[in-house]
Amino acid sequence: MYRMKRFFLIILFMIPLVWSTAQQIRQMEFVEQPVKDILFTLAESTGVSIITDDTVRGNASYHFSNTDLDTALEHFLSCYDLNFRKKDGVYYVSKIMVTCDGSTGLITLHAKDAPPGLICEKLSKEIKSTILFDPLPNDPVMINAEKLPVEKVLEIVMRRYSNYEIENNGDYYYIRCLPVARSASSGKGPAEIDTQNERYSISTDSIRLTEALSLLFEKAGFEYSLLKRGDAVLENINFRDKTFDALLRLLLEQCDGDFTVRNDIYYIFDVARSEILKKMADIEYIQIENIPVEIIPSLFPSGLAGPSVFKIDKDNNAIILSGTFEEVTPVREFIRNLEAEYKEKQVSRIDLSFLTVDELLKLLPARLQHMQLIRTGNPMTIIIDATGEQTEEFISFARMIDRQHEGIAVSLKYIRAEDLLKNLPPSVHRDDILQSNDPNLVFFRGSEQRLERFMEDLRYIDKPVPQIRYELLVVQYQESRNKEFSLTAENEVLQDGGQTTLLGTLGNILKLNLDIVTTFGYQFAVDLNAKLSDSEARIMADTTLNGLTGEEISFQNTNTYRYRDLEIDPDTGEVESTGVTREITSGLLININGWVSGDEMITMNVDSTVSKRGADVSSSTGNPPPTSEKVINTHVRTSPGKPIVIGGLLQQERDVIYEKTPVLSALPLLGRLFTREVETFENTELVIYIVPYIEYPDREKLSSEELFEDYYKSFFDGRARWN
Repeated sequence: MYRMKRFFLIILFMIPLVWSTAQQIRQMEFVEQPVKDILFTLAESTGVSIITDDTVRGNASYHFSNTDLDTALEHFLSCYDLNFRKKDGVYYVSKIMVTCDGSTGLITLHAKDAPPGLICEKLSKEIKSTILFDPLPNDPVMINAEKLPVEKVLEIVMRRYSNYEIENNGDYYYIRCLPVARSASSGKGPAEIDTQNERYSISTDSIRLTEALSLLFEKAGFEYSLLKRGDAVLENINFRDKTFDALLRLLLEQCDGDFTVRNDIYYIFDVARSEILKKMADIEYIQIENIPVEIIPSLFPSGLAGPSVFKIDKDNNAIILSGTFEEVTPVREFIRNLEAEYKEKQVSRIDLSFLTVDELLKLLPARLQHMQLIRTGNPMTIIIDATGEQTEEFISFARMIDRQHEGIAVSLKYIRAEDLLKNLPPSVHRDDILQSNDPNLVFFRGSEQRLERFMEDLRYIDKPVPQIRYELLVVQYQESRNKEFSLTAENEVLQDGGQTTLLGTLGNILKLNLDIVTTFGYQFAVDLNAKLSDSEARIMADTTLNGLTGEEISFQNTNTYRYRDLEIDPDTGEVESTGVTREITSGLLININGWVSGDEMITMNVDSTVSKRGADVSSSTGNPPPTSEKVINTHVRTSPGKPIVIGGLLQQERDVIYEKTPVLSALPLLGRLFTREVETFENTELVIYIVPYIEYPDREKLSSEELFEDYYKSFFDGRARWN
């Protein structure tokens, strides 16, 4: 009995472990997202706890595939020098991973780019023993130690720093910072700071920063707050006769530090090395005499100067250099040589008032096109490098054509200004037309002769675009096995005044928007009416569509079904939702693009799609139902009012009917004997009728009474012909 209880306890204990190892993540992708946010998303999607420390920082880009959490974390974290450890179902992520063998006490430590102080903190928590230490350097270190004693691991961590020793006091460890050893050959004693007339001096081979700060502030009698992390050893320090602030700044520059003073207290903190190097840059202001300063950057050889080295002062025609001596000197020498070369030439700058540089260059005569012309960033300014005579001739020509042209307003009746500019007649140039804020108004700036030709051409362009009206009828015909239709039964001669009988004969089609009688004839109308009455035909669409020539219009009569994606859990075998929703759209979709030719013929591109959804099997298979689709694409040309018929959209529908005997069919088991299943197949064809018309607004449509009167008259005319 005891063994049985123990067995069940083991099983219960292992359930969380099995569940944890079976955690799956779905496909996810992250682009330049914080690493902590990525880990939080993984934890939320899998339902586990992921804890990070201060060493986890920065952004990452990664694509996760469908896999288990442990594998995904192992691959992802290895790319960014991170490690994880799982303990009691919780994942701990850090750049420092420490494990201690409980039986031997040996330590395994993996760390990359982590400061010694943080490594010691992690190690202390793992071994459950205190590790004391003096201020430690903040330099990142990389360590891979496998199964070593604690003292040996600490020795490896501090190996780079010779002025630290490790003491093992049994119950705790202490990392002690030793006084910096002095060079025997230098003959220098302990470091001291001398002061005279509020000027400070220090000279030593090696000293810790904290020690130097302590001596300096003690000598000056000032207070300070050390916010800088870590310590550093300063070597070969020799500064003489400096002010307090100057000496303090020189010491801090050795270890990427800076200070500020608030309420007579010096606050010392870390800064980036780049901020310190900015103070080393020289700034030089060079006045340019012979060259327009705008063209100098385009003349620099590749790699000579980056954007951070120079800045242009256009107002004073000068250039400002900023950088170290090695960065600035080559640029300065190049500019001097360039000035000397251009001293003998005449370089002029021309500012245009009305024309742009592009417009001016298009109008240059051949004798001026060979001159060296340099563009600037301003579209109204150009630089000329030529002889004095050529420059004078160029300036004279520019002044002659750079004049303001008066624009003449031209109103457009039917087309927009942007449409006119896309299809300009040959009588006008693009530069002659200026757009205004009004889309139906443009300004013409050209000669009177060109304006006259433009207005003449505009009469043929500025016309209304023809509009097409599409009468659309879609009929679904169904094959009938029990009923037959006979025309002779419907073509009996009606008595005069029998408009009521005619109304009954055409009752179904008179409700349609499309004029069936006029378009297809009386016999077709009677036949369609009969099929509608006997349910052998069904109207799927009956509408009127309007569109401009060349414009695509669409008609859609569809149903949209939404399904959730399902998947089978490999562990439990249960069907679960993935949270992804899919859509299936079925029905009728028609796209028509027609245009009117010069002879008033209508050309149409017709795309028709008929789709149908199959039986819904999503609940049993997890997959959306199948769909069937039939597509027709045709290109036709017809005259207005002449119908286009599109057929061939055939499909077969299966129907199952259960015939049951009342009462008896409800009996258990025996009820099956009184139930019969009848399976029928019905063939259907979808036919599309399109009748295009060119819209004439001045023509009025007939009223319903007038239209019916025409039907009645045409019927008796047809009766006379049949007799």
